[in-house]
Amino acid sequence: MNGTDAKVRFLEALARSLHEAGAPAHRLEDAVDHCARALGVRFDCLAQPTSLILGFDDSTRVLRVQPGLVHLERLVLIDDIGTRVARRQLEPGEGLGALAKVAALPDRYPTPVDLVGVATSSGVAAVFLHGSLTTVMVAAGLGLGVGLLGLVARRWTEYARVHELVASLLVAGAATLLARVVPLPVAVVTLAGVISLLPGLTLTVALTELATRHLAAGTARLMGAAVTFLQLGLGTAMGWKLAEALPRALRNPNLPLDEGWTALALPLGALAFTIAFRARPRDYLYILAVSSLAFFAAKAGQDWLGPELGALLGGLAVGLLSNLQARLRGVPTAVTQVPGLLLLVPGSIGFRGFGAMLEEDVQAGVSAAFTMTAIAGSLVAGLLLAALFLPPRKSL
Repeated sequence: MNGTDAKVRFLEALARSLHEAGAPAHRLEDAVDHCARALGVRFDCLAQPTSLILGFDDSTRVLRVQPGLVHLERLVLIDDIGTRVARRQLEPGEGLGALAKVAALPDRYPTPVDLVGVATSSGVAAVFLHGSLTTVMVAAGLGLGVGLLGLVARRWTEYARVHELVASLLVAGAATLLARVVPLPVAVVTLAGVISLLPGLTLTVALTELATRHLAAGTARLMGAAVTFLQLGLGTAMGWKLAEALPRALRNPNLPLDEGWTALALPLGALAFTIAFRARPRDYLYILAVSSLAFFAAKAGQDWLGPELGALLGGLAVGLLSNLQARLRGVPTAVTQVPGLLLLVPGSIGFRGFGAMLEEDVQAGVSAAFTMTAIAGSLVAGLLLAALFLPPRKSL
């Protein structure tokens, strides 16, 4: 293997590894381009959610890849390998071996921990949706059920294609049935139960890609988020139809938890995000700090400017704090930016919008869709402004 061939093979493996670790198109392309320039190789990379188009010399390769879930620990390791190869601290052949070792690493979090993380995220969502203690407990239980169905989706390809539809149907049906026994707000329990399936982060990433002129990738990701919303909306509507054949639901006493529970929900939410995005345990405190500060910044912005424009302050806080910790620690910005955004993304509004449309409340559905898009756009604007005021030192 000659020197140029080794460099090209490393760049190809780097692009594939970043894609599998869930890097968005604009970050992936910037990272690969930076490394290629440092190695003195003409190498073009076009990233899409389901494919990579790689050009070098007079040839082009098209790779079919599956959209990867965000894996923050692997992003940190891959970024470190790419940086060391670009600085000539590692030879490209050694970098190839290092990337292979990263791909072969076992999952840090075992299945029971993963399930606890999903259940915790649903319970935390119920707190933020002003649910009662009973609502929080039931939502956590339904979230655990969604996590178990997720395990089935990993092993059964045919089911994975309808996972969101089936999971939302079962959660909505279970919430409807339980409301005949325990006083519950069915809509809140259903939304919290499927919170881990909502593509709010995907929507925000898609708008970021569109804003950075990665139009094909952004459009594809945006349509993927829309299809997921549609599946969740249809499944929920079918589940709620059970109410027509059952006795009237018990009256919901509507006793939301006091604000003190938010102080507990934030660290638990940060823990759930750390598990969900496969971050290193050492990153937990940074994730908690950025998520909490961004949450309160967004809350203050909403009180001041309203929900649509107030989200800009939250996005700006996430971006600035994430870029700062990335500069100080030498890690990718995504380590804290991705979990921090998850508290702010407007997935729940989009979910409610689809539900309203299915119930033929067109005005409410259109209003929710506009609000969702405006909030996501404000988050993206905040991130882009943060990159202008305090640019990160690394592409990721």
